[in-house]
Amino acid sequence: MLKKLIELRQQKAEKVAEMRAMLDKAEKENRSLDETESVDFDKLKDLVKQLSDEISKYETVADEERNLGAQSNPLETRSTKQFSNDELRHYIKTGELRNLTTANGEDGGYSVIPQLDKEVMKRLTDDSVMRQLCNVVRLPIGAKEYKKLVSAGGATVEHGTEGTARNGTASPKLHEVTIALNSIYAYPKTTQEILDFSSIDVLGWLTDEITETFTETEEVDLTSGDGNKKSKGLLTYERTTENDKVRPFGKLQKIEVAGAANIEADTLIDAFYTLHSKYRKNAVWMMSSTIAAALQKLKNKNGDYIWRDGLTTDAPATLLGRPVYFLETMPTGGANQAVIAFGDFKRGYFIVDHETGVRTRPDNLTEPGFYKVHTDKYLGGGVVDSNAIKVIETTA
Repeated sequence: MLKKLIELRQQKAEKVAEMRAMLDKAEKENRSLDETESVDFDKLKDLVKQLSDEISKYETVADEERNLGAQSNPLETRSTKQFSNDELRHYIKTGELRNLTTANGEDGGYSVIPQLDKEVMKRLTDDSVMRQLCNVVRLPIGAKEYKKLVSAGGATVEHGTEGTARNGTASPKLHEVTIALNSIYAYPKTTQEILDFSSIDVLGWLTDEITETFTETEEVDLTSGDGNKKSKGLLTYERTTENDKVRPFGKLQKIEVAGAANIEADTLIDAFYTLHSKYRKNAVWMMSSTIAAALQKLKNKNGDYIWRDGLTTDAPATLLGRPVYFLETMPTGGANQAVIAFGDFKRGYFIVDHETGVRTRPDNLTEPGFYKVHTDKYLGGGVVDSNAIKVIETTA
């Protein structure tokens, strides 16, 4: 029954497209429909009405069957994934959003498009190192930028005694951090033949294509984005060797080495203890696999390796007792390149999403023979607490 319902909707969408094409043609020629066109238009109109009536009948039966329960309901014997795929095929082909729901669950079913959003965001979290390590906030509808007041210290505390006057104390220095949202998009496409094969996992295909594109773009933007129509990446903030007490707000502290080959155990120890203890307890290392391969060979003065592999397959390796994460968009060397970052990224760097999540628009017109799905989302990123992150920078 579901297959027949989708076929009817497809036929209706095709007839409506024909009617639209006739009207568009007459409008471009600055005229009304001629007699022949009017007759053809009325025929299409009647056919669309008949199809609408047929669709309504099938939808009524489908709705009743969903209400009968899983034991007597042939629709509910289909897997959620299969139902989602059939409806997604229809959406990609026609653009119709109506009844984009999966088989009944305890909540009465759920929309495939929000489900696609959920799948993409879950995969992004799983695949993106930055999303795993940094703080992710989600802005509500209507908000275009994230603002946060950050204290840069300066508050003082005085000692008082009973019966004596108490003077005012110094106020903390506050800085406002603003992170703007920017649009990123993916444009995966497929062919008519692929969509017509019911065995193809359309939801899985879309999730893979969108996630792969978004993950790659996000990782680059969040590490090296210049802030021009994209996020300001972690490594594009100014860096100085000045310590926390004298360094201007918004600049990161760096430990300089001549080159990646010159990184020693003492270099890592310096970076470790340069970070304030309140950040160290949740701090992690971030570096490329190339740098990690070199660090695995480092030993302390007692001849012991300072790198420790994870105790289980999924557990991260540790360096000086703190977890190590591989981010392949990190530099591997060169002049003025931050090859290692160490800190509490949950406090140091914020990633900003928008409540609209992942939005999709099907396109079956711009490239004949292909169905494309334009998918976009908003992304923002920026340093919030510059004291929470330290970097090791190569000078050559």
